[in-house]
Amino acid sequence: MKIFASVIFLDRPIKDLDWVLYILIFSMALVVLGRILFNNTFETLNRFDRFQEINDNQGLFGILFQFIFAILLSSLLMGYFMSDYDYIFHTPFLKVMAVSLLILLFFSLRTILGRVGAFALGISYDASYNLKTLNFYRAYSTALLWITTLLYYFSTLNKTVLLIVLALFLILIRIQTYFSLFKNQPEKYSKIWYYIILYLCALEILPVLVLLKFLNIW
Repeated sequence: MKIFASVIFLDRPIKDLDWVLYILIFSMALVVLGRILFNNTFETLNRFDRFQEINDNQGLFGILFQFIFAILLSSLLMGYFMSDYDYIFHTPFLKVMAVSLLILLFFSLRTILGRVGAFALGISYDASYNLKTLNFYRAYSTALLWITTLLYYFSTLNKTVLLIVLALFLILIRIQTYFSLFKNQPEKYSKIWYYIILYLCALEILPVLVLLKFLNIW
């Protein structure tokens, strides 16, 4: 184990990365809090079918993991998006907060557009099943982000490679999420091609375009 650690991790000026440690500890503390509040939900994260049977407060569970997801992802991406605003966000914590708000705004836009699109096309869906499905896979995405953040700042591994691997795994998780959602659609017409286009465009692409337009104007 020591040999493995010496290969992966290296000595770094920890004083310059204290904020990363604080974020990792804070996010883990939130997970522990979630473990206490949603014990039954955590017990079933190893099986998708059992997870669907749990009746814990899935709304609060989802918000908790969305928040953790946003914080961890912003810790990785802040250097790529906030460099032009260093005169405003002059500390890592301010940058993480700003990027986290943008990510949460993206989640909100995606939810709103998804519901508006489903209503406009008259598409019926099982809201409880969809929420539990999203929460189930988001928990795995969050765990992946936590590990990646740790390796990104405290290891000798190539940062670009880490981000590419992370992106690939997140895409695979997202594809599996949509597969599970489409599989459970109650009506036949809900599965046809325009519904897939609705999800891909309205829930993924359009919110990104809106945020990019907002950033360019700002």
